[in-house]
Amino acid sequence: MGEGAARAVVLGVVVLLVAVAGSSLVRTPSSPAVSPSAAVSAYFDYLVIILLENHGICEILTSCGGSAPYLTSLANAYGYASQYRYCGVNPSLPNYLCLTGGSDFGCSGYDGDPQSNACTSEAWNATNIMDHLEGASLTWKAYMEDMPSNCYGSNSGLYAVRHNPFVYYKDIATNPARCARIVPSGSGASVLVSDLASTSTSSNYMWFTPNTCNDMHDSNCGVGTGDAYLATLVPKILNSNVFQTQNAALFITFDEDHGGAVLAQWAGRGIKTGFVSSSPYTHFSLLSTIEANWNLGPLTTNDQNAPKMAEFFSGQPGGGNYQPPTAPFPLALVLLGGFGIFLGVIVVLLVRRLRGTRSDRPPRRPREPEEPGGESDFESDL
Repeated sequence: MGEGAARAVVLGVVVLLVAVAGSSLVRTPSSPAVSPSAAVSAYFDYLVIILLENHGICEILTSCGGSAPYLTSLANAYGYASQYRYCGVNPSLPNYLCLTGGSDFGCSGYDGDPQSNACTSEAWNATNIMDHLEGASLTWKAYMEDMPSNCYGSNSGLYAVRHNPFVYYKDIATNPARCARIVPSGSGASVLVSDLASTSTSSNYMWFTPNTCNDMHDSNCGVGTGDAYLATLVPKILNSNVFQTQNAALFITFDEDHGGAVLAQWAGRGIKTGFVSSSPYTHFSLLSTIEANWNLGPLTTNDQNAPKMAEFFSGQPGGGNYQPPTAPFPLALVLLGGFGIFLGVIVVLLVRRLRGTRSDRPPRRPREPEEPGGESDFESDL
């Protein structure tokens, strides 16, 4: 190969390398997947709520002395609210009513059966979130672990009726079609997990109450039992077909504590990762978020005035301490680097070839020796 031809090849390789680099760094925007309900929902098309019992946030998060490593890892992976409060009343029942009816209905200090006193009678006739969901042509379903049969209205074994707010509303408890939406969850919430296998069996709004052992209520079970239970269940939810293919969100919280904050965490594909918010939320904020998501009217002034939790969702502004995950090294740059090394090797070989071509030329004639008696190089420097 002559010197001119070798130089042409080297130049061509360099031009090709530059062209490939430029084309590799130009990203072609892909069309985002659009969920079926994108036109009518702001943050999610499917929502699963899991209600747990009677523990403050620092009884759960290991970062502040808690003993629930799985829930801690889930909170760190997605997002949680560090200043989320319950409804400011105890015991359980009024908080479950807050979450579904926008009010405790005066049930502070009461944990009785449906329509068993003045406050439960007030709730009995109240409008609830299920009314508003159905009014917007949205679907709902509630799953109760260890409940003997659909819409069961009293305690049975590890099933506590006070943890099932749906049967405290007359227009649900006396309506067979609506009662059919309050079902036993099966062992390990198997019915819920099965329903999440398809959009045809999933509802827009899904609620799950574990039994009084798995929800951390009973003292003989505690945090460790509930955390282990969720470590098995939650991955099944997040890996379900609906959560993998649709815009679905999981919300986990606790019904009450004794004055402090309770853990409230979001998880799912559309949730910011590594996100912690210190905004002052309450149970009414969950209702407010649901109503804003599907453009539903408020139930009471409590949820109407509560701040919605929009900042937890990707693409939404928020003042939380957001720490995005470390992005993996782009595949395009990895391939480009490998291709560049390959072309670099070719360039080196061609340059060596070019030098070899030069070495093939005839050697220059040696310099003629000077005449005897002439001035040597050493002497001329003196």
